Amino acid sequence: MTTTRTHMKIFATTLAGTALCLPTLAQADRVSKVVVYPDRAQVTRVGQVSCGDKVLVRFVGLPPATDAQSVRAQLDVPGASVLGVRTESEILSAPYAKQVEQLDEELRLIDEELKQLGDQRSREQAVESVATRYEDVAVTLLGRELNEPPGNPSSPAQLPKAWSLALEAPLKLRLEHAAQKAGFEKRSRELRLKREELASKRQRLVSASQQRQLNAEVLLTCPSEPTDRKAQVELTYLVGGAGFSMEHEARLSEQGAVELTTYAMLTQRTGEDWKDAKVIVSTAIPRQNATPPELIPLRVTATERTPPKRLLVSRVEESVHREASGSAAQTTSSTGKNLQLVDQGLSVQFVAPQTADIAGDGTPVRIRVARADLRSRVVYRTIPKLQPFVFRVADLVNTAGYPLLAGPIDVYRQGQFSARYALPRVAAGERFELSFGLLDRVKVKRTILEEIARDKGILGTTRRHRYGYRFEVESYLPGGEEIELLEHIPVSELDDVKVALDAKATPGYELRAADGIVSYKLRLSAGEKRAVELHYYVDAPASMLGE
Repeated sequence: MTTTRTHMKIFATTLAGTALCLPTLAQADRVSKVVVYPDRAQVTRVGQVSCGDKVLVRFVGLPPATDAQSVRAQLDVPGASVLGVRTESEILSAPYAKQVEQLDEELRLIDEELKQLGDQRSREQAVESVATRYEDVAVTLLGRELNEPPGNPSSPAQLPKAWSLALEAPLKLRLEHAAQKAGFEKRSRELRLKREELASKRQRLVSASQQRQLNAEVLLTCPSEPTDRKAQVELTYLVGGAGFSMEHEARLSEQGAVELTTYAMLTQRTGEDWKDAKVIVSTAIPRQNATPPELIPLRVTATERTPPKRLLVSRVEESVHREASGSAAQTTSSTGKNLQLVDQGLSVQFVAPQTADIAGDGTPVRIRVARADLRSRVVYRTIPKLQPFVFRVADLVNTAGYPLLAGPIDVYRQGQFSARYALPRVAAGERFELSFGLLDRVKVKRTILEEIARDKGILGTTRRHRYGYRFEVESYLPGGEEIELLEHIPVSELDDVKVALDAKATPGYELRAADGIVSYKLRLSAGEKRAVELHYYVDAPASMLGE
């Protein structure tokens, strides 16, 4: 493939020297491939044109988040070349002008109808008020006639009938006009609701008409022999507003194999839909500066001050232990059927096996990018000081050939969901552990026997403090299983402070002196209960204890 980048000035000069009637591809906007980085994406559009001496290809509707400096073009025809690439910004007002005018006319008609309904509602309210006053007059006159009947009524039997008509006429009038008034109110509510919808739509169109889109023009030349020869033009550009996060699933089988599947959760808010596009997820971070760091001078100064008094204090550190030993788990890796992995040194590209549709409105899309089959060593581990439970832990080595990026992981055992927790970044070849839930058939208890117990009768400047703990483990597992029990003892960072295990400690332990981790491996049969005791002491100068 031939790739050429030419400045805008050269492009304009070349375009001016050619014929005015250049073959033009109105739209070549099919997205064929997308490389998604953690903070951006590289989009590739393709289009086909007939070869010729001077051919102008136009790509329209590039997202507003496109970096104009990153636009590149390339051809797939031998001997063809790109003469220049030009980008221009366009305001999207013309496509929305007619729609805005139509909405303005609909809003005007709704406002006129609302005004007419308001006038009619006022008239009906006035008539209703008159009917109410007539009813009040009729009630007043009726009360007067009941107290003082007329002297010579033509027919006394006609009085109740006349009184009834006098009350019914204004009531009927009030009911009729109240019904009409309710109809006007209903129609007004419908019109106001419709007006709000149209006004909101108009506002969106006005906002869209003020947006800009980027168009790109590619001027190329390619041999036209043989006749009707076609050339495929690829336009690539970088856009912001796109990224991904990793998610993992681990499934533990009864044989100890772990199937680890990696998914990429893709999101992009560029406004451009990626339909039926080939998706590549890259772990590279383009925003990182490629300039090497510069060393600055280190200066050492000293200030005279009184030495502080040393006191014995404790410090708790959280350590992550990832050791590679001869008993580490053996692993095999596979990227899975139809999955492609491209190693690029500092980064890795995961090629999705199938094309995907990713909407430009931020809707997340989850695609599977990798799968690895790992053989693990499953251990049952408990740390009673932190939690009185036994956990099923798989000891693994990442031999999948790619790093596992940080993200949530869902673990399953025998097809059942066990837990969801965060997985830190695991480098290729690094040892790591996965927990597959609790064992409810094993009970653990930790009892404090003595703590900060000071020995009496010791002369001199050294003081000894003793610590003792008792651990009880009871197993109800069907077969004989090994339980790994962990506890830590202090690690001294001072030459005159000594920490050591006491002879009263139950034998059979393993001590990692570097971090003070003491482990017991207890093999228990069904229904068996075992107890171990851990004793240690701390010898420190009396001056460090404030004495």
